Amino acid sequence: MTLTAAAFVAWAIVGWCGTPWRPHWPGPPPPGPGPDPWLGKVLGVIGGVAGGWTFGLLFNADVTNSASLVVTLVGAVAGSVIVNDIYGLVPRGRAKG
Repeated sequence: MTLTAAAFVAWAIVGWCGTPWRPHWPGPPPPGPGPDPWLGKVLGVIGGVAGGWTFGLLFNADVTNSASLVVTLVGAVAGSVIVNDIYGLVPRGRAKG
């Protein structure tokens, strides 16, 4: 797999933009502090780069070809969402009161 700086930038952008969609649960949100949105974005970038790189290796994609880059971008979205879902499962402190 040929890696380019443009591929890493594309994976990072997809990771930044592909994080996370909010569940639409009825009722108020659970008590306590919510997830930090900036940390979620940084984790999304890390997951996007990792997912894009993994899909590139899995499918032996040549990222200098735009069709192969699109395949790796799907992996970047998947990696970003998976990392952010795991981050969403991390317990946080409850508000006292």
